[in-house]
Amino acid sequence: MSEVAAGARSRKVCVRTFSAVCAASVAAAVLAFEARPAAALSYSTSDADAPRKGHGKRGKAAVDAKPSENVSLARPLFAVVSLSGQHISIYNHNGLVDRSTISTGVPGHPTPEGMFTILGRERFHRSNLYSGAPMPFMQRITWSGVAMHTGHVTGHPASHGCIRLPGAFAQKLWGMTRIGERVVIAPYDLSPTEISHAALPSPKMRSPSEASAATLADAGLRDGFADGAAAPLLNPRRYAEQLKTKAVADAAAASKAATEASLALNAKRQEAARASAELRSAEAGEATARAKSEAAAKAAEIAAAKRQEVATAKPELPTNDGASPAEAAKAKADAALAEAKARLETAKTAYNASDAEYVEAARRSREAAEASAAAAKAEKDAQLRSAPISVLVSKKNQRIYVRQGLTPIFDAPATIREPERPLGSHLYIATAAGDGGALKWSVLSMPPRIAEARAAHKKKGLVEERSAAPWGAASSAADALDRIELSDEVRQKIADRLWLGGSIIVSDQGPSSETGAVGTDLTVKFR
Repeated sequence: MSEVAAGARSRKVCVRTFSAVCAASVAAAVLAFEARPAAALSYSTSDADAPRKGHGKRGKAAVDAKPSENVSLARPLFAVVSLSGQHISIYNHNGLVDRSTISTGVPGHPTPEGMFTILGRERFHRSNLYSGAPMPFMQRITWSGVAMHTGHVTGHPASHGCIRLPGAFAQKLWGMTRIGERVVIAPYDLSPTEISHAALPSPKMRSPSEASAATLADAGLRDGFADGAAAPLLNPRRYAEQLKTKAVADAAAASKAATEASLALNAKRQEAARASAELRSAEAGEATARAKSEAAAKAAEIAAAKRQEVATAKPELPTNDGASPAEAAKAKADAALAEAKARLETAKTAYNASDAEYVEAARRSREAAEASAAAAKAEKDAQLRSAPISVLVSKKNQRIYVRQGLTPIFDAPATIREPERPLGSHLYIATAAGDGGALKWSVLSMPPRIAEARAAHKKKGLVEERSAAPWGAASSAADALDRIELSDEVRQKIADRLWLGGSIIVSDQGPSSETGAVGTDLTVKFR
């Protein structure tokens, strides 16, 4: 037991020492380049960034590859991480943008393979798992702890699962990428290829008349067009911008109307409370006046009876034809009762009117609140529409999942023909716009893990077929699209939101465990 305890203490000391060394080295690296503008730095791969000898020709050649000089920083960007080559490549529609040596996870803490998304970014982040170790220029790709960030890069696996980047490249990448852009982590280097296929969705182009004239005028869409000339069609991104402009204005107006309706309701509530109090007071006053009137009537009746007895017993006494004090009191009580009744009727009328006004104000306030909530929802949806759409077609679940802005939009059934045959895993990215609003697509196909597939089939008791086209052969990127059947409604919903940066994953897998509620994207993991 003492040896185990000593070993544990030794491991803790090592971890603390390692964290402290890493923190010091990373902090020094950050201080070294933090003050320099990105434009002043050189990011070409140097000998220091190249992998050490013995890492194979594939990785060395890939790292030494240079981006084309005519490649512009057109969006969207997407990244490919090669685990065997220990490098990351940044692409757009024009080709390779940049490349750098990296260090990924060691065997005990491997970097997961799969198709991911940049979920969040922090200029300076500290690890939640490893003693607050600094992670400058952190770009998160999973919520389970995997990110790209500045770190000590050796060209070998050296991290606890994160993708370590050289300091200068990490800073440059930070300025290039955006939340929602895709990151593919593959066992070896993958290169995107252009693909054109009838099954790839086309965006729905809209006429400007589908947005309000005021919104279009505010956005300047009519500028430069003569009266009567047709304004250009709006792509889903531009249409989303118009929707957002209108939705923001509508939400502000609806919120103002809801506030005013709420204030009016409060005022009517106070008026109703005062009318109710006045009614209760009038009812109490009428009851008191009625009781006094009845008492005065009894007293007057008794007094009249006594007068009659006296007059009968002593007729010689003079009679008093004037009103007696009891009768005068009765007359006063009757007048007070009449006044109390009039007050009660006035209070009832006022209460009924106030109650009706309060009910109406409550209805208006409720409707205004509902309209405000609907406008806020429309504003949120318009904001989501500005983000790239993310689609996953899962053969495993026979469903299609759609997200936008890291938020679920909908899911629906999807039919995969020849379900017994693997689809493979393919990532299609809308990388450029063509003529008439058509999109140009690039595709990355993950290499099939034949050994794992065979093991899974053997575990299920299936017999491996030895033929020219074995069951383990996955579909090509084009063939995978041919095998997918979706309803027209689903296709129209996707077309309504699809524009540059939109991506479609077609996979045998379902959504990975990294795909949760709001704040996560549709991802697949292979290891």
